[in-house]
Amino acid sequence: MATLAPLNRPSDPIDPSTTRLGQLQRGRGAGFVAALAAGAAAHDDVLRCVLHDPSVDPQLEDRARYYAELLVALDVPLQPLTSALDDDGGLAYEVLAGAWRLGHAPTRAWLAAAGTAEGAIAGVTSALWSREWATRVELPPRAAATWLRLALEEARCAEPRRALRSPVTDYDALDLETLLDLGRDVRHEQMHALFAALRRRDSEPLRTALAAVVHHDVVFGKVRLAARVLGALGDERLLDRAEELFSLPDELQGHAPRMSGFDRMRRAALSHYVQQLPPIRALQLARQWRGRGGYFETVVGAVLAEFATGDDRLPLETFVAENAARDGGWDVIHELDALGRLGDPRSAPLLVQVAAEARYAHARRRAVHALAMMPEAPGAAAVLREALWDCEDEAAADGCAFIPELDAAATTRVTALSTHPLVAPELQQRARRRLDR
Repeated sequence: MATLAPLNRPSDPIDPSTTRLGQLQRGRGAGFVAALAAGAAAHDDVLRCVLHDPSVDPQLEDRARYYAELLVALDVPLQPLTSALDDDGGLAYEVLAGAWRLGHAPTRAWLAAAGTAEGAIAGVTSALWSREWATRVELPPRAAATWLRLALEEARCAEPRRALRSPVTDYDALDLETLLDLGRDVRHEQMHALFAALRRRDSEPLRTALAAVVHHDVVFGKVRLAARVLGALGDERLLDRAEELFSLPDELQGHAPRMSGFDRMRRAALSHYVQQLPPIRALQLARQWRGRGGYFETVVGAVLAEFATGDDRLPLETFVAENAARDGGWDVIHELDALGRLGDPRSAPLLVQVAAEARYAHARRRAVHALAMMPEAPGAAAVLREALWDCEDEAAADGCAFIPELDAAATTRVTALSTHPLVAPELQQRARRRLDR
């Protein structure tokens, strides 16, 4: 079995995964349960995590519910958090918002107090508003005023978008330029319809026009749409440009070479192009490019996540073992998806190790999901049980659905998740279905 390489960033301020603090920093269920058992002795650990956010990517990882639950359950003192809000209130705002939603009396009193700074009220209220954890009428006056201002700003921003988006019913009646121009809005609800309409027009003039957009246009949505269509048509005229851009050095830190913004945009679009090629061809290219480093590895991982076969299992495991510690696990998320799709129990020991050690919560989530596809494999049931207390709702949902048996503690947790005010509706529903079995 492949074994994970040691962490190659020893200066990172994170404890080993065998410690309570290290587990809390990773957002693991084991850390949550250990903190509950430790009581007041875990206060400093929880505060350290909230004040020094250990997330690899705070925009994607969600620790607010996890730490808010602990703050309430352990009655962690608020003063260290509220006094630090002026310095770095990001995660603390979210955690305080979660505690407020859970009905934590000290947090509610603090938000309503006359002496609470306006900036602190705005930060917590913004989190409550964006996560839909509060309505205006529930909030104290100053917070309610902030909530209303945010709602009005959102409404004003949405109005021009609605005016610009007149419904389209007949894409085949539109000319090529109009179809591509609609693709500039990456949020366009009918992107699949645009994609299908362009594919139906397959011709050499169309392909030439699409290639010109990929090579020369500067709007990402249009470039990506054109690239995806050419890939789906099996047209390989962009492969040389793709390999050229995938090969360029692009160091985001330090003084090493960096790509231009337009080249980086085009590179991302060409990654989608490769993923849209016929599966046999895309898989052939991925196997050919594995080991070339840099952006090639990103493209290879995305292709293998969709199309890997049993022949790819050992190379996938080797890549995960060698790279799981890099960037906290960011670099192996596609490979973990591929192993999960293959569902081979021989991958279970490595997946269990990733679930325990990965710093990036989304890498652990993918390892948990892969183990959910093989719940009888050695170690899988224990990981799925622990996931019930994980910081990521998706991991907890897999725990609810796939853990083979619920003991008393797991049943209590699933019951709590079924009505939990901070979790996603999908997790609530998954928990309810598990209780109804």
